[in-house]
Amino acid sequence: MTTDARSVILATRHQAAAAKRDRMTPSDLAAALAVPTGNTAGVWAAPAAEPAAAVSAPRLRFDGALRRVLKQAAQAARAARAQQIGTEHLLAALVRTGPPGVVTWLAERGATTEAVDELLARLGTGRGVERLPDEPSPEDQRGWERAMTGGFPYVTVIVSVVVAVVLFVLCVWGP
Repeated sequence: MTTDARSVILATRHQAAAAKRDRMTPSDLAAALAVPTGNTAGVWAAPAAEPAAAVSAPRLRFDGALRRVLKQAAQAARAARAQQIGTEHLLAALVRTGPPGVVTWLAERGATTEAVDELLARLGTGRGVERLPDEPSPEDQRGWERAMTGGFPYVTVIVSVVVAVVLFVLCVWGP
């Protein structure tokens, strides 16, 4: 992720904490993106939104809808052959796959599908103004993975338990 995209994710966390939610949602991402920054700064027709004040929120995670939007943003970056996920990819994914209320809210502020497509086409010829961050720390990487998986690898635990039970049954009763 570019430094601007990382700042937007941090602002998303502040939006959710200010609203006293325990999970970040697509509407939090939309509100964070509506503050003109990075490659998406030229998209906004409405005046800049006031960013949420920084509120301590150590354990906020992405909800399922926001995880889908973030995965779509990664796919948009890959499709554009970009070396990083930028604010333009976050906005493109949100406009295309976000909840209808969020998409309407963004369109009212100038972030329509057409405006985002035009931005992506223009940026397709260059990198834009966003830059890659320094190498993320291991703690940042673990935090991102925790937020994307919901905090605990339930599937891994369930599969491990099932495999252990099957092996136990085979050892006791034989094949």
